[in-house]
Amino acid sequence: MRYDDTIDDSRQFLRLTLELIGKHGLPTDPLNYCIWYEYASGRNEALNAAIDKHLESSGALTEEISRQLFNQHIANGTETVTALVREELKRVFSEIISAITTTNLNFSASENNLETIQESLVPSLSEADVDKIVSQIKREIKSLESSSTSFKQQLQQATQEIDELKIKMARYRDEAIKDPLTHIDNRRGFEKKLREAADHASISDTSLCLIIADIDRFKKVNDTHGHLVGDNVLRMVAATIKDSIKGKDLVARVGGEEFAILLPDTPFDGAMTLADNIRLTFERLDLKKKNTGENLGTLTLSFGVATYRKDEATDDFVHRADEALYRSKNAGRNKVTGL
Repeated sequence: MRYDDTIDDSRQFLRLTLELIGKHGLPTDPLNYCIWYEYASGRNEALNAAIDKHLESSGALTEEISRQLFNQHIANGTETVTALVREELKRVFSEIISAITTTNLNFSASENNLETIQESLVPSLSEADVDKIVSQIKREIKSLESSSTSFKQQLQQATQEIDELKIKMARYRDEAIKDPLTHIDNRRGFEKKLREAADHASISDTSLCLIIADIDRFKKVNDTHGHLVGDNVLRMVAATIKDSIKGKDLVARVGGEEFAILLPDTPFDGAMTLADNIRLTFERLDLKKKNTGENLGTLTLSFGVATYRKDEATDDFVHRADEALYRSKNAGRNKVTGL
């Protein structure tokens, strides 16, 4: 997320951003600032269309909707999150340095140290860099002693804001890898953990298996019973699979009705058995609408299973599991196929 606006443009977008945040009664935190600055600038057509559509249908934006818009149209993993935090840190720095200057106290050494740290807030800043810089700032603040009560209060406020930024950063980082509907990992979270698991399997020479599961004829559920029922079915499937795994195993929603189950330290036969047990669990379910008791019929899933080959590209690993799933679908659905 890089901005090349002129100073005049930036001022105009800032004014519009604050007006829009106030108009919709939202907190002026980094996430909302980012969303509405993008909206005000008009640079993100997909985001603007999504906001306009939502406002037209409901007239208001909730905090949850704002997070969904951010994750869908702006977020680019931790790079965007650290960019937001970096900009907030710059603002806090300005307040600290201003406080030092206006007290007319001899804090030139601390002021220079803080300005040096501020200069390190570059666009390429990593998450690890942010953590390191935050620690440096807090150490520098702690070293500043003054008899000025107002100055101490300003430093305490800056320390509190930095702590709050760390909490926000952790929350945004978590939300960026979570599916807002099912509250399990999304594709971004899955791909990150898949890379980590594959690296571990290659280094430690341990087994790693992947199951790709897809709800059979899910479109029929939506067409017959509506999207609200379809959403509840997706939540139920996610919760049921999550309850079927344990330890370091992971389930993620990687597509509309497609789920990935990552199984570290699990042999191929164990993955096949788990997939078939989950398949039978759904096959035996008697699904009914909560509010009416109407029977929804049988819900089945198809499964593809693959075992990781040492030093294999993760895309190839996923492709083989997808190919196994494709064979299960072609064989009549409600089946488990391994490759």
